[in-house]
Amino acid sequence: MTTAIQSTGEQAALFDVHGDGGLGVGDDTRIRRTRNSVLWAAYGDALGFISELVTEKALKRRTKGAELDHLMAWTRRVGGRGGVEVELPAGCWSDDTQLRSAVSRAIDCHGFDVDMFARIELPIWPSYALGGGRASKAAAASLGKPKAMWYANTFRGWTDAGGNGAAMRVQPHVWASLDLDGDYMLDVITDSVCTHGHPRAIVGACFHAATLAQCLRDGAVPGPSRCEEIAAGLAEAPSLIEEHRSLGSTWVALWERATGKRLREAWQVTVDELRTAIAQVANDTNGAGNTSEAYRGISARLGLMDKAQRGSGILTPVAAVALAAAAPSAHEAAVVAANEIGTDTDTIATMAGALLGACEGAAEPPERPLDSDYLLREADRLVAIAQGDPATSHSYPDILTWTAPQAQADALVQAEDRLAVEGLGEVTELSADMAWTTSKDFAWQWVKTEFGQTLLIKRRPELRPSKTGNALVSAPAVETISRRDRAKPLRSTSNRSVTTPLSSSDFESALRFARKWRKEDDAIGRAFRDVANNGTREDFLALAEALYDDLRH
Repeated sequence: MTTAIQSTGEQAALFDVHGDGGLGVGDDTRIRRTRNSVLWAAYGDALGFISELVTEKALKRRTKGAELDHLMAWTRRVGGRGGVEVELPAGCWSDDTQLRSAVSRAIDCHGFDVDMFARIELPIWPSYALGGGRASKAAAASLGKPKAMWYANTFRGWTDAGGNGAAMRVQPHVWASLDLDGDYMLDVITDSVCTHGHPRAIVGACFHAATLAQCLRDGAVPGPSRCEEIAAGLAEAPSLIEEHRSLGSTWVALWERATGKRLREAWQVTVDELRTAIAQVANDTNGAGNTSEAYRGISARLGLMDKAQRGSGILTPVAAVALAAAAPSAHEAAVVAANEIGTDTDTIATMAGALLGACEGAAEPPERPLDSDYLLREADRLVAIAQGDPATSHSYPDILTWTAPQAQADALVQAEDRLAVEGLGEVTELSADMAWTTSKDFAWQWVKTEFGQTLLIKRRPELRPSKTGNALVSAPAVETISRRDRAKPLRSTSNRSVTTPLSSSDFESALRFARKWRKEDDAIGRAFRDVANNGTREDFLALAEALYDDLRH
């Protein structure tokens, strides 16, 4: 399902990070800032990953006594108690960048395909996850079940999931934004609710996205007063949720029934929490003096070391923007965040890196994080999408025939004479210096995808064949869509009177399939036949209306 929307004037005013509409930055500037934002986000993640959730003593063992101010190889246990010790290469990133990359792949010129992200990317991710929060992993497991729906992912504890697992991955929606004026906000929300149900997670993700858009557009980190304005504007975001076909009709009802609260009231309470947190650190963000001392003050005032709120969906993005405002460079911010032991080092560093990398004058990282070539290709692809230029799309299985692996070790499969990861495609075994290691029942193997991402993936000693129906459907080589069409709403549902329409997921899957293959008559016919067989007359007419302009060009 693609969730790109056309912002109304009111919505643009609420979420506009600049206030004048328009692209705001030249094409070359947009490319350079996005590339640096992508690289610094990965760099901060890789550096902070080394010190995540360890003591000073354990950190010294990991770094072998070296200062944590550069990327380095280090050893970590993966797979829990039954896992293995693995040497991670210098620049290896964690779940933050892994999930950010998954979001990025699910974006094409038609917008964010939340179904592909929720039903394919997320269920596969635990098989190669390096870290990851409880909510994200529980949500991913739930979404791997047959007939799971992203807008009704009611796993145990879903309404209490208020961590930063959503905020840390939403940057691609901004990098692909048309005008950086809030057109990304609904995609940020739909992305967030796939894994997190507490307003803290969703509001925090929206806030981080808006501060990143400010950096990318104006080339500078927003100060406390601008952050306060952004936070205040988020009070009206529930209107986007209520007007969305799936969120408004299903997710809100499920949430209010489970919590016994009104969403708008809980949302406002959370926005007030956000504004309070911004005010608490306002005096630490003037960029003068010692960055380490300033950040220690930020950490103390926000309680970033408090286990009860470490990883908070609200406090983490506030800490990131405060650190970014206080630090003279992206590298210093990453080093300072990574060395504040007891905080969520990798996530704060990655979010601050994304912000500062997007600012004017940011240099490239002194060392390249892992898979930088892949990250830069994704950066360029997202900018092309933002500018309405030709852009490639990632290939996925047909969602109608897809079956997610029900065990982490079953994602790596044998596809004829090649290795493949279900949902992601064929992979190549890496050389002996990154050999795979085994525990009693499972192994962990280094592989590289055809699109360029390195994975340490859990597997069985004897691989199973790929499931029927999980083969990738090749995407068109290059897709393009005008900026005007990119911003159009998919369709209006306000006048529909049917009582048993297609589910939003099924309708949007048919629409996306038809748009992707709009030049193939057989594919268009298949989409209409599927809707005619499984939906209502109103669904059929809605599909025709949604495709009218696409098929005329």
